[in-house]
Amino acid sequence: MKRIPILLAAGLVALPAAAQSVPPVSQAKVVATYCTYCGFIDFEKGETHKSDCPSLGGSSGGSSSYGGGGDYYSYDERHEDAWNERKAAKAAKKAEREAKKAAQKYARPKKVKLKDYQPMAGKTVVADMGATENTQVIAKYNKKGVPSYGLRNRSTGKWVRKPQFQGITIVGPHAAAASLKGRTAIIDPDTGEPTTEYAFDQFKAFHYPDNARNTLLALAKTTPQGQRTWYMMVADGNGNYTQAMTCSAVDFIEDGTGRKILYRRDDTDKVGMLDEFGNEILPPVFDGLKNLEFSVDDAAYYQARRMLADGSTAVGVIDEKGRMVVPCSYDQIDAKSWGKYGIQVKKGDKTGVYDMRGNQVLPDMFNRLTLEHFWDGNKSWAYYRGTVYEADGSSRCALFNTYGEQLTDWEPYYASEDRIYEMTSRLEEYRIY
Repeated sequence: MKRIPILLAAGLVALPAAAQSVPPVSQAKVVATYCTYCGFIDFEKGETHKSDCPSLGGSSGGSSSYGGGGDYYSYDERHEDAWNERKAAKAAKKAEREAKKAAQKYARPKKVKLKDYQPMAGKTVVADMGATENTQVIAKYNKKGVPSYGLRNRSTGKWVRKPQFQGITIVGPHAAAASLKGRTAIIDPDTGEPTTEYAFDQFKAFHYPDNARNTLLALAKTTPQGQRTWYMMVADGNGNYTQAMTCSAVDFIEDGTGRKILYRRDDTDKVGMLDEFGNEILPPVFDGLKNLEFSVDDAAYYQARRMLADGSTAVGVIDEKGRMVVPCSYDQIDAKSWGKYGIQVKKGDKTGVYDMRGNQVLPDMFNRLTLEHFWDGNKSWAYYRGTVYEADGSSRCALFNTYGEQLTDWEPYYASEDRIYEMTSRLEEYRIY
């Protein structure tokens, strides 16, 4: 190797004068070494092997090793590796510079070759936007990878409408929502002819990729001032849509029990709920409904909000069957943290709990209430810890089961758990959902 003598000379020049004249091995002082695990170690700088270095367990060095203990390289091997490391570091820096250069290049779209990052460019494919018995949506991508959509007959393969739309979604057996030049209309997918004017700027409907059967859909118009009105459309027996009512807000959701539509009527400003077929689930009598995004025992739950006479608001919980689980009389509710064990309610600085059937398990008397559990054998058991703050600054605490039965006496500050381990027959097995 031609480079090794040069590196050795450079290394000797860099060493102190006392180290340039190498004494006999028996009297040599090891000032630096190279460990295959730890890398280069300079003992004069106080560097040592890593604590988990295998060499600390005993010497594994061969006849070409240098230094005491550990698996070390010879000078030639060490400098050859150092040279390779320098080459690798130099190559890594070069790759980093090239990557930055490429990133700057791709940040300027005019100079980027579109084929490098537009894999769909020039392709024509079937779009996953629904289909009818006779028609399917086709997406055609231009050279820039921007799609336009059209309609094609499934049996003949002929175009019903060549790709010209910004978007098409089949929303019913005889209806599709199509966007053209920034405006949306309902069209007949079998003919491509519009059944409404291109007067809307947004639509909402449930997506059925294999079978379009939306009974309801919503189309929106937005004024120049930004006020948006939603027009709820309902399908007749022939699949044609007519306007049913106007709304100020519409939300198509899917909870644990199916698809639902939350809407706020434009005339009363009240919120109600429909199923996906337009059947009324909750009448529009609430000031707000919010999906709590979980279900227990095949029931979905919603936070209901009502405006009080003094202008304040109160919240409660209602299920999708219209049953009031928690009355709208609380400042806050937490119906998700405790799952099947109930809904925590809070009014002012007092808190209590309701079960999922609408029964108040613990009254609104606690300053602090937590759901806890412990393991006993292969099962985990749930219980509540309730704390009440007294006027003199002291506190008392007791434990309760999830049925509302008190398990321990009131004790100062922190109720002991020792006795609760003997009460598993009075406890419910811990399982959130």
